[in-house]
Amino acid sequence: STNAACSPVLVSERHALTQDSVRSSTRHPSTWSVDDVMRFVRESDPHALAPHADLFRKHEIDGNALVLLKSDVIMKYMGLKLGPALKLCYHIDKLQQSKH
Repeated sequence: STNAACSPVLVSERHALTQDSVRSSTRHPSTWSVDDVMRFVRESDPHALAPHADLFRKHEIDGNALVLLKSDVIMKYMGLKLGPALKLCYHIDKLQQSKH
């Protein structure tokens, strides 16, 4: 049910995550929430990508969607310029290599 996602317990647990918990844990990106993806984007490149983090909430990009993103889709549907789109793809590729 959708009510479970709004429970105070789940919200406080999510906020209790430390900055590097996503990076250091062995959790697959497929288990990531939209918030986890936004954290990954901000940490990957605070200068070039962090300003675009809110787009991932707007477009409901969770971990499963993140690993499917390609640069043309990022530019066409999310409105990123080529530079940030390529950087994002680089970090996504690196993420997928590290999970094996």
